[in-house]
Amino acid sequence: MAAAQCAAPTRKVVFQVVPAFLAGGAERLVVHLAQALDRDRYQPICIAYDPPTGSHYEASLQNAGISLIFLNKRRPLDIRVLMRLHRLFRQYRPRIVHMHISGINYTYPLLLIHRPPVQIYTIHNVAEKDLHYRREGRLIQHLAFRYRWGRVVPVAISEVVRESFQKYYGYPDLPVIPNGIPVESYAPDATRRARWRQREGFPVDAVLIVAVAGLRPQKNLALLIRAFAQLELSCPLHLLLVGSGEQEGMLRQLVEQLGLNGRVHFLGVRADIADVLNACDLFALASRWEGTPMAIMEAMASGLPVVSTAVGGVPELVQHGYSGLLVPPDEESALRDALQQLLDDAALRHQMGLQALDYAKAHFDIRHTARQYEALYAALESQQEVMRGKKEADSMRNGSGLPTA
Repeated sequence: MAAAQCAAPTRKVVFQVVPAFLAGGAERLVVHLAQALDRDRYQPICIAYDPPTGSHYEASLQNAGISLIFLNKRRPLDIRVLMRLHRLFRQYRPRIVHMHISGINYTYPLLLIHRPPVQIYTIHNVAEKDLHYRREGRLIQHLAFRYRWGRVVPVAISEVVRESFQKYYGYPDLPVIPNGIPVESYAPDATRRARWRQREGFPVDAVLIVAVAGLRPQKNLALLIRAFAQLELSCPLHLLLVGSGEQEGMLRQLVEQLGLNGRVHFLGVRADIADVLNACDLFALASRWEGTPMAIMEAMASGLPVVSTAVGGVPELVQHGYSGLLVPPDEESALRDALQQLLDDAALRHQMGLQALDYAKAHFDIRHTARQYEALYAALESQQEVMRGKKEADSMRNGSGLPTA
């Protein structure tokens, strides 16, 4: 009789929790991380509080065979979400619970009940901007991080984010794990560039500036549009805005007021970001604040030089004068001059783009990010096992009348 094969080790369930799979950097990290985790060791389950959005993020997870669960939140404070999430904890018994943005809100109380060994909250913005504006969200973050109820471990995505978190909450040193992307998916491709331009109606000789950003106050796209209106170039020049948000109406009015119709294009939320970036020549971001913008990482992986405000973790991504140009926030003339400098010097633009690509290949690979998170998962789980063993030993000594150490 043949010897029985050894059973495969049980994979550890990892809950990745977000409010919804809308277009955003935190959501992109969740998708990329779930896909990059070692599937022989971990079983990622992505949980969203809100109903399905029909986004390409959801399709990407489902196509990768990753479980995707929606809790169908219907109102700002929905007790049914807490009950549904409680049932998921009982059903799957996750070893690791990894929360992002307001994904901590409903999850935190259940962590105090179910006590999974590994509890992580990734901080996607500087601390004062990471706060969730509903009262209960602010309360939860203060309980978890200022008063340290429970054992949620915060993880910063950049040094600037870490420093802000330490200062705001008085939190001791915390790990930094930079975001990552599937770098190879954005690699420059001349055929893809030409095909996208032809399909979208942009001339071969046109210079395309692109901003991938939500149309909301943080991204300060009005400043970028005003700076763009002052640029000069002998060949056709266009600005592509990729994203959606509450400021779209205002920004469209500004474009019309400045006479930029036909030159500024609102592309909305796109599933073909890699193709869009490949077709462009320069990436621009005018944000007032940031954590570590993944859009910049994607642009650099596409071989684009970057012009950006030097806010948050941006200077940790873009080296001024090497892979792009950095300017102070809210300074229209500085932003305009930096853009004009790269428009006037195609050779410099090309060189910086190549250097940005090299840097992205060396530093932004999602596989490296995933291995760092896996190492943190393992270290925290091991720490909990040691603590549990110590408690059991102390209990045995107490039960036998022996003093504890």
